[in-house]
Amino acid sequence: MKTKVYIYGLCDVFYDSYYIEGIRKVYRHYVFNISKFPKFKQGTFAVIFENKYHTKKVIIDSRDTANIDIELLKWCDVYGKINYNDNTLPDDSNNKIVAIGPSFGIKIWNLIETVYFALFNFLRSRKSIKNKREFIANYWRQYKRLSIKNYSITESSKTDVFFMNSIWKEEKQTNSNREMFIRMCKEVEGLSFEGGFAARKNGDNLGYGSLVYSKTVPLKKYLNKIKNSMTVFNTPAVLSCHGWKLAEFLALGKAIITTDHYNRLPAALQDHHHVIYANNAEEIKKAIEKLMGDTEYKRKLEFNARKYFEEYLEPNAVIIKLINNL
Repeated sequence: MKTKVYIYGLCDVFYDSYYIEGIRKVYRHYVFNISKFPKFKQGTFAVIFENKYHTKKVIIDSRDTANIDIELLKWCDVYGKINYNDNTLPDDSNNKIVAIGPSFGIKIWNLIETVYFALFNFLRSRKSIKNKREFIANYWRQYKRLSIKNYSITESSKTDVFFMNSIWKEEKQTNSNREMFIRMCKEVEGLSFEGGFAARKNGDNLGYGSLVYSKTVPLKKYLNKIKNSMTVFNTPAVLSCHGWKLAEFLALGKAIITTDHYNRLPAALQDHHHVIYANNAEEIKKAIEKLMGDTEYKRKLEFNARKYFEEYLEPNAVIIKLINNL
């Protein structure tokens, strides 16, 4: 039985290319459309699955906030939420909302395809596009990312650590946790550390100037350095969200040191099985030393991290989970 798949034509293809890839893998086809949907705001990722017997409507909410969009919730049959939090769920609609965990931006089209879809959707929907520059720019941003096949597990170093993260103006705890990891890496004897904070564009590094990494690292080179890194560090980011880095680290099969999560994941990450949970300097330093001294332990974490990604976070796994919840 053939299912037609319609994706809302004003979606943000930079943030939601991940889910378009999942739809392509599961259904092998899709069509961009706006006439079948209500007048949703630009950037909404809405999908209609339609066949001879039924029509099902899906929302995927990739925003940093844990809040639920009530208008979208009422419209859909299932609401996939990256930053799912029990404290922000509406009282009467919890059965519709599914925790899908973090994703990250990926390249899904070559240059010709990117130009084609950008022009096709722009010309077809231009009267409904409020921010035309942003709409077109998101197609280019998608093209500048790396494809999902680049995110694979490889053998990593036993002593080298690479770290590169932003300084956020409002996220003091995020900045503090990242600073703590940098300092602990520099304290561990025998560890070779490279990186630090990325400088803020306005020059105000909020007191972290001494930890700023002055080099510009292109995405492909950054990814190779992360692949080689003995360990990586994760902490909730903007609005305490699951950042892209958590999904990237799991996809790469990294030995992850992480602080506690604010939002729920599709399945719990188990301490010392998938990741190492560390919430203060002493715990972080102890985790780093453990990974340096126990290669088998590190390999176990790497294998289990990648396995978790394949089971719960891979693009097609997310789409299948949402379809099964319809």
